[in-house]
Amino acid sequence: MDTSATNSNRRRGEPWALGTVLGYASANIFDRVAVVRADPLMGPVLRGLPSLMLGIFLMWKHHTLSQLRPGSPNYIGSRCIMAFVLAGVISTLGLFFYYFAMSFGGVTITVPVQETYVIWGTLIAWFFLGERISHYALAGVILIFLGLVGLSFGQSQGAPISGHWHWAIPFALATALTYGISGVLWRDGQLRGAHQSVAIFLQFLTSVVTGMAGILLAARLPGIHLATWGALAAYLASGVLSGIIAIYCMFTALRLMAVARVYAFSSLTPLVATLVAHFFLHEFLNGLMLVGILLVSAGVILTQVFRPTDERQA
Repeated sequence: MDTSATNSNRRRGEPWALGTVLGYASANIFDRVAVVRADPLMGPVLRGLPSLMLGIFLMWKHHTLSQLRPGSPNYIGSRCIMAFVLAGVISTLGLFFYYFAMSFGGVTITVPVQETYVIWGTLIAWFFLGERISHYALAGVILIFLGLVGLSFGQSQGAPISGHWHWAIPFALATALTYGISGVLWRDGQLRGAHQSVAIFLQFLTSVVTGMAGILLAARLPGIHLATWGALAAYLASGVLSGIIAIYCMFTALRLMAVARVYAFSSLTPLVATLVAHFFLHEFLNGLMLVGILLVSAGVILTQVFRPTDERQA
């Protein structure tokens, strides 16, 4: 093995991995800015649009539309398609919960709690796909739990952004659960032969449609004109940062670095997001909350990095 070439790729990959963290963390900041000035129900639609455009572009680039045509030899089948449709519906429900969590508890509470999706994804994959759970992952679950306890207790001693901040915890946990389920469905669809471009297109087409249905069912469509242009732009910026920039950075980092190192970088997203929210949005953050966030990040590292080798290579 050429050690110098490996080290060179690693150095080239680290800025891309950091770009993933900054992309997702910045998206969280824009989401918080948006929910203050616009209806949270608008978030899933506007955030999903850039990813849907990306999926359409990737399908055109890779010529994968044939995977969706029943008469084609490349057709992936209704079972596979349904996996991504369900992932889109479920993850969009999670986004509704996420935006309400943001409005109640801000970035400092929502993002670390939301990161517990790695727990649910691991447990669901173990139950439905038969994937193994390592001892490191179990230790990671314990650290995440301790971190959430410290985060909650620290916030109760401080100055939350609203008197209903505690509602952000169950909403963010609901988001984490839906992300865990949709992640397993996504993996199941890819194992059945779907190209990544088809997966992105199906999930986010479903996500946008589900988001619009939510707005209509809640009779919130007339309220769109009340939103400021800045809030709408913030929602779209979040979609670009998370659904295009962060994803591109992650795929590039995975091509240049070991998967475990990329996951280790990604686990820093809650820490970066909360620090940015503290310094730029003036969200409350004390020492106990910071310790809780660090424990959550450490737990995510253990849960993600020490996944089974066959799963990480899939």
